[in-house]
Amino acid sequence: MAAPARQARTRGRSWLWVAVPAALLGGGVLIIDLVPRGPHALALLATFGTPVLAATGGLFRGSSRWWLWPPVAAALWITAWLAHGLVQDAAGVSLIAGACLAAASAAAAVAPAWSIKVGLVALAALDVVLVWGTTGVQEATNALQGVALPHAAGTPLPSLQQATFGSAVMGWLDLLAPALLGVVVAGRQKLGAAAVTGVAAGLWGLLLFVTSEVAATVPVLAGLAYAAADARRGRLRHPLEPARAGGGPRSDRGGGA
Repeated sequence: MAAPARQARTRGRSWLWVAVPAALLGGGVLIIDLVPRGPHALALLATFGTPVLAATGGLFRGSSRWWLWPPVAAALWITAWLAHGLVQDAAGVSLIAGACLAAASAAAAVAPAWSIKVGLVALAALDVVLVWGTTGVQEATNALQGVALPHAAGTPLPSLQQATFGSAVMGWLDLLAPALLGVVVAGRQKLGAAAVTGVAAGLWGLLLFVTSEVAATVPVLAGLAYAAADARRGRLRHPLEPARAGGGPRSDRGGGA
């Protein structure tokens, strides 16, 4: 969430993006549960699509050093393919995180900030329902985990359909959610919201002592609430600042050069 990313514009009326995060979660579960060989197709898409998406992160962000992203993505993909143990897992998680940053920056280019915020709330609500109200997410996770990928050079291709580190497994949207939050807050507020989200995630993870899975998008709501409260405090302290920043009429009697 604290990583540099394109900032979403504050204005716009596109309601479509409110439903996109939740639709991705629900659609993914339906594909895995109902489409023949759906898990295998998604796993192959992730194996080859993840490095491509991660490589475009610099372009979507508008970075002048966009050319650094492709070789880094390629190196991570090779490491996730040929390494073993936690080194392999770390490379895979880093590659998925980079792809999520690219996707969030791409969303920020077309979606207004308010729609992304509402979409995150809808995503967290659906995540809670699917994780604790149904068996869909658990079955989808198990199906993706059990996919056998093709071999190349005697080694299975990297498994990137889920973020796996040791015995911990997270879905793509669990990483995309904080990346999306990172494009709707900025500056000092962004670092504070990232810290609050991190603390909330650590506390939320304590639920794993009593349950085998948690709705991992929920901690993002803590960062969202912090950002909203911090913005409100800023408006109360400087009520005239938005008007000055908006470029209203001004007097320029000096006629300076």
